[in-house]
Amino acid sequence: MNERELEQCYAALGVEPGIGSDALKRAYLQKSYALIRRGASEEERERLRMAHETITAHRDTLARQQQAEAMARAKAALAVAQSAQAEAAAEEEPTAVPANPYDPSSFDSPLVNALAFPVVAVLAILAKRSFFGFFLTGFHVWVHEFGHATVAWLTGKRALPLPIGWTNIGPEKSLFVYFGILFLLGLMFVAGAKERKVWPMFFAIVLALAQAWMTWWLPEETARMWIAFAGVGGEFYLAAAMMGMFYFQLPEKFRWGGCRYFFLFVGAGSFFETYVFWKQVKRGEEGIPYGSMVNGEDDAGGDMNTLRDDFGWTQHRIIYTYNHLADACLVALVVVYLAFALRPDRLAVRWLRARQ
Repeated sequence: MNERELEQCYAALGVEPGIGSDALKRAYLQKSYALIRRGASEEERERLRMAHETITAHRDTLARQQQAEAMARAKAALAVAQSAQAEAAAEEEPTAVPANPYDPSSFDSPLVNALAFPVVAVLAILAKRSFFGFFLTGFHVWVHEFGHATVAWLTGKRALPLPIGWTNIGPEKSLFVYFGILFLLGLMFVAGAKERKVWPMFFAIVLALAQAWMTWWLPEETARMWIAFAGVGGEFYLAAAMMGMFYFQLPEKFRWGGCRYFFLFVGAGSFFETYVFWKQVKRGEEGIPYGSMVNGEDDAGGDMNTLRDDFGWTQHRIIYTYNHLADACLVALVVVYLAFALRPDRLAVRWLRARQ
């Protein structure tokens, strides 16, 4: 729109270019009513309306342009101020002190990642083989009972693992258990998201999906079989998980930087004892542990008895299933240790940078 057309629009309304918006609207209404009273043609009234709309649109365009220019100037000034502030802070603040490579709570120390895991594991094995192994028996039994309980919880049943060799499991599914576990997993996911930690979020999603499938789609008899299996099975996979979790950084609320040493120690002792025992069973040096800890070898409700009598597991299947599980857990632990202690990802990045 050129200046001449705009001047014609102002002249049609009988106002000056500097008039305010409210005054412009009143002038338009007055002119419009005047045309109506004297019976002006529709064409005249349309010209008047177009003149008013043209002026209004022009003013709106100018206002938007001025606002955009003001915002651009403000952003430029803010960027300059932030840059100056950052430069001043860099000059005033002392150089950051590098992390202590000997800090046992560190997840990034190459020295801690390489040495802490094998050292604590060896100490746990030596303690288990010594007189002090008696004091670790309760923890080993508890790992066994938590093996039963974890599968029961994931299948939606109430379970109370006791360190006396007994886990009380409810016969029916419980919505309280299902949504209670789901709520705790949700808290883990949210805590991981707030602290931008990937592993808690990953574990929460995987466990929530496993819980949904095992609660609502796993057949009841199959669930009962895996609950019986998970006692000794938990001595392998729960103990291995307690050890492997040493390298995974959890939310700060878990205080995992220090607690992980305790779980690594208990898990290593339990895993070692169970691994050695089932290798002896495989070689024929020990027998399958039928019966239960509470009621003795004659208890027909023992885990191995349930697998054999209720689900038709042969001795060969029992022995080789647990031995395969033992070897799989051991391989997983070795992989986790090598991945976090040697950090092949960082070595690969350095190699690629050197090749550039």
